[in-house]
Amino acid sequence: MNSQEPKTKVEDNLLRPSSLSDYVGQTSIKKNLKIAMKAAKDRNECMEHILLNGPPGLGKTSLAIVLSNEMERELIKTTATSIKRIIDLMSLVMTLKPGDILFIDEIHRLDKRIEESFYSVMEDFEIQIVRGGGRNIKAASIPCNPFTLIGATTRAGLLSKPLRDRFGLTFHFQFYSLDELIDVIQNVAQRLELTITKTEALEIAKRSRGTPRIAIHLVKRVRDVATVYFDHKIDRETLQETFSTLRLDQNGLSDQDRKLLLLLYQKNGHPVGLNTICAILSEDRTTLEEMTEPYLLLINYIEKTPRGRVITKDGINYLQSNGYAKQQLNTSLGLFS
Repeated sequence: MNSQEPKTKVEDNLLRPSSLSDYVGQTSIKKNLKIAMKAAKDRNECMEHILLNGPPGLGKTSLAIVLSNEMERELIKTTATSIKRIIDLMSLVMTLKPGDILFIDEIHRLDKRIEESFYSVMEDFEIQIVRGGGRNIKAASIPCNPFTLIGATTRAGLLSKPLRDRFGLTFHFQFYSLDELIDVIQNVAQRLELTITKTEALEIAKRSRGTPRIAIHLVKRVRDVATVYFDHKIDRETLQETFSTLRLDQNGLSDQDRKLLLLLYQKNGHPVGLNTICAILSEDRTTLEEMTEPYLLLINYIEKTPRGRVITKDGINYLQSNGYAKQQLNTSLGLFS
């Protein structure tokens, strides 16, 4: 590797757990996977297909990497949007060796035709191809090697029932506790050769929104601030400077979270539709649904109703007790004023 080449990707890979014993959190999922792996190894079979469902950043991709390491099988990673034609599916599946693990991220985004072609691949390890039309129509089955499909999704409800039913194991990822996040943060700090005490790790964990990916990003931002302003020293002052720069409060809420809460607060309890929120805040629907809303729902600051989103009593109390309720939201710019 060229000495001038960015090392971000290499560093990210080093920060991922390599085994189930290194993987923090999701205790119930790990327990079930240990049983499934041992049973598959004892029978000398592939593991059943696995569906991993949950908000972004909770470790679905990392768990797929861990499973490939534990099963000593090659992992092939792709995204649903990369499989646009049947030929793409064929070229992907036909290159798999017996026992390989195929990981498809955001599997709910599969094209409907591609999804239907997966049925026979997952059940019978065959690709069904139909050629011609009318009286000249011909069907052919092309066999492929047995493999394990791991599908990851943030929107399991968008998967069709036939596709969901073909996964033998389905797991829903939970947000992480503070103690689990502290373990994640201290593990990352150790690998980055940083000194972060448990007290400092707790402050980072509080702002991590129950999400390991955010915790890891915050550790890196703390490292940046320590490098630039504090001669590589990480302490309370370093953390305060980092959180102030990122405009994160003690709950991990950002300006965008506060804009959403203030918008709902100013509607006096009337529900606001998601499209209206997106237009006012200049944010896309996917980001709001997958990144912003889940944590605000978790801490009971907002609620979903059939007519739209509303702020809760807890959300109102947050704005009022921190002085945000007195601010105004410029609806043309989506900014505080």
